[in-house]
Amino acid sequence: MSTEVNVSSEVQEKGKPSIFGFITSPVVQFEKMKSSPVIWGPLFLILILTAATTILAVYTPQGQEALQQQKEAGIEVNSTFSMIGGAIGGVIAVVATLAFTSLILFLIAKLGTGKTTYRQMFSLNLFVTFITTIGQLINTGVAALAHTSANVTSLNGMVGAKGAMGGVFTSIEIFSIWGLILTAVGLQKVANVSKAASIITVIILFILGAAISGVGGAAISGVGGAASEALKGAGL
Repeated sequence: MSTEVNVSSEVQEKGKPSIFGFITSPVVQFEKMKSSPVIWGPLFLILILTAATTILAVYTPQGQEALQQQKEAGIEVNSTFSMIGGAIGGVIAVVATLAFTSLILFLIAKLGTGKTTYRQMFSLNLFVTFITTIGQLINTGVAALAHTSANVTSLNGMVGAKGAMGGVFTSIEIFSIWGLILTAVGLQKVANVSKAASIITVIILFILGAAISGVGGAAISGVGGAASEALKGAGL
């Protein structure tokens, strides 16, 4: 009896990681990922979720405003075409981003004396991206249904700041932070990176992400302000 239990336990440990099991038991999936990294299943699921998110984005206040501005500028845009184009563009962007960020994780693991392969880091990145993509889908879905901004799970969803601070507060988001924590754990479990090195890595990634969001928020605010002034000057 005990032999059967041990055998089944070993089989379970050596099995392929589950993308849905990652939500409740990420450490177990990381252990399986170390010996059996999976790519295609999680990638296909993420692409479907990304396509759904970009389609929903057309129905958010920001998406509808963009379509209205294009119409006012004399650019006729079909909403169906926008959804299809957005979905295709989103899928391409996700694949390119995954490939690049997985390479970054692979190089970080090597610098941190970790023992890993690019395939393992790509698999790790896919599983973490699954979590953050769920967050994007939830935020976009709520924005489309409730006609709010797509940041309900971020600090800025409560604060409502604009400009650079709005961008920074938006980066402080539940699913993004969850993803960073999982990245740190994954680097330790899959690549044998030290705890200190993995924590420092995710802190740097968070700071870079917040800085980029801040710059993006400031740029959008600046463009919006300039457009408003231009309309006022034109008497509109």
